Amino acid sequence: MTVPATPTSSQIAVLTGALPVLRELGRGTTLTQTAHLQGLSQPALSRMVMRWEAELSVPLLHRVGRGVALTQEGHALANAATDALSVFESSLEQVLDERDARPVRLGALRSLSGRIAPLLADTRSPVSLSVSEGSASSLLTQLEAADLDAVIVGPRPTGRIYNWTFLAHQPFHLVVPDGHRCADQSSVRLEEVADENFVAMDAHYTTRQFADELCAESGIAPDITVESDNSHTLRSFVQAGVGLCILPAVMADATGVVSVPILRPDGRPAVREIGMVRMAGRRLPPHVRSVLRELSALFEGNAGLVHGSHTSA
Repeated sequence: MTVPATPTSSQIAVLTGALPVLRELGRGTTLTQTAHLQGLSQPALSRMVMRWEAELSVPLLHRVGRGVALTQEGHALANAATDALSVFESSLEQVLDERDARPVRLGALRSLSGRIAPLLADTRSPVSLSVSEGSASSLLTQLEAADLDAVIVGPRPTGRIYNWTFLAHQPFHLVVPDGHRCADQSSVRLEEVADENFVAMDAHYTTRQFADELCAESGIAPDITVESDNSHTLRSFVQAGVGLCILPAVMADATGVVSVPILRPDGRPAVREIGMVRMAGRRLPPHVRSVLRELSALFEGNAGLVHGSHTSA
C-alpha cells in the first residue's frame, strides 16, 4: 500500500506565496500578464515557478506553441489556490471591516478629556471615539498594552518606545478662596503664599508632580492638609478655607474660588507641555490614524482647550 506523501513545511511555505500566481494562471491568464498583475517582470516570475517546481519535484507549466500552460498537476494546485484564497479573502474582508468599525481608543488626562468633545463637532467625518481618563502613568500603561491607540498627556514621557506630538502649553493657576489677598492679582508667585496650607491632587498624578516642582523651584514646602483625585473636591476645600491649590487653568475656576495665573521665579508663566503619545513602530488602522491626525490639528488650533475655564472635575 502506498503511503500518502505529506507536504513538508518548506514546501508549504514556498507555495503559500504562489497562490495568487496559480489562481491567475488557472484562469487562463498568460505568464506575462500574471507577472504584471503581481508587480513582477516575466523573467522573474519564470524563475519563481522554476523554484517551486524544484521544491516539489513536480512540473507546473509546460510549453504550448510559443507560450506556456499549466500541467495537470498545475491545474490541480490552481484550483486549490482559488478555493483557498476565496476562503482567506472572505475572512480577511470580515477582519478589516471589524477593524474599521471599531472606535478610536483615546486616553486623556482628566484636565483635558472634557475638552475633546468640542473638537468632534469640527471633524470632517463621523467619529466613533472611546475616551479613557486617568493619570499619565496609568494611561501610558494602557497604551503599552495596546488597550489604547493614543493618549494625550503632559509632560512628555521619556523613552524611545513613544512617539510624541506637541499639542499645546497648559497653564497652571493658584486657586484661592474669594476674598483672599491674592484674589485680585493678575498673577502670583508662589513665594508670596509660602506660609499658607495647601490641598493637592494625589501624588501619582502628573498635575501634583508639576505642582511640587513649582513649589520646589520657588523655595517653598507648604503643608498639604488634604489630598484627592478629584478637582471639584479640592476646590470645595479651597472655598472652605482649608488651603490653597495648584491646578491646571481648565480645572481651576468654580463658584466661591478665584484662579490666579502662577509666575515662576524668573517671571515666566507656569505652563507644562501637553502632547499626543503613540507607541513607536505600532501600526494603527487607517481610520484611526486619520482621526488622530485630525484631532491633533484641531487641538493645536484651539488654544482655549487648555486655557479656558472649567467648572467640573
